[in-house]
Amino acid sequence: MSHIYDALKKSRGEEPVRPDAGSGGSTPPPEPPAAPPSSKGDQPLAPLVPDGKIQGRLLGEPNTSFLRELDTLRGNVDVLLSRQSRQVVCFTGAVPGEGSTTLAVHYAYLISSVVGKRVLLVDGDMARSHLSLSDAIGERAGLSELLTSDLPLESAIVGTEDPKLHFLPAGQDQIHHIEAVTSGPIRSLLDHLGERYDAVVIDSAPVLEHPESPLIGAACDGVVLVVRAERMRWEIAQRALRELNIARCRILGSVLNAWRPSLPSFLSERV
Repeated sequence: MSHIYDALKKSRGEEPVRPDAGSGGSTPPPEPPAAPPSSKGDQPLAPLVPDGKIQGRLLGEPNTSFLRELDTLRGNVDVLLSRQSRQVVCFTGAVPGEGSTTLAVHYAYLISSVVGKRVLLVDGDMARSHLSLSDAIGERAGLSELLTSDLPLESAIVGTEDPKLHFLPAGQDQIHHIEAVTSGPIRSLLDHLGERYDAVVIDSAPVLEHPESPLIGAACDGVVLVVRAERMRWEIAQRALRELNIARCRILGSVLNAWRPSLPSFLSERV
């Protein structure tokens, strides 16, 4: 099996983010993934998927500043969702290239590896029209089939090198993805996933190019809009926010991605 994160080559050398959420040898033979736990107790999760060192490919040796900012984002989301019995968070951007996929993966990995919680990372881009997490594992049933058929959840979930991090690919049906969201039981599916995992992190397609993305966001506990600094025009970001509001999404806030300070470091440290 190929690496789930091979599609994230751009994640290496990622610039720090500014989280504003809340303010606006030989390898042993592979074993098939086991069924996800039926509750959030201490049941074992799926065995590892070999073909390893996913961590290095995923994070690319992130610097201390990046991890600190990412943990601040996690803390803000935890505060905003502290009264929720589940935590299903959607990451999206207005257009492609904002960095929402990379941020969603880093966020999920932080919660599983550092915090130690059981996490499900979901590829919500069922159209597979842009750089997709699912591209790295080939054609496999996933989210679209769960919404449109009686596919067992255990047949769609993929284990990763981190035993506490599972992955749900987008699925093979790229034609009826809009119908899958509008007519499929998206809310009940996310409720079910929220009962099995401590956190569900969804990487959604760009809002302004995929009308199903706000609908997925509306079924989540909250949405984080990722905006790339010095690239995204203010009016485009506002359009994306309007679409999310029309769908009645709970917007937790925004993340300014790839932000660079305008002052030299020796000055910014003294301001």
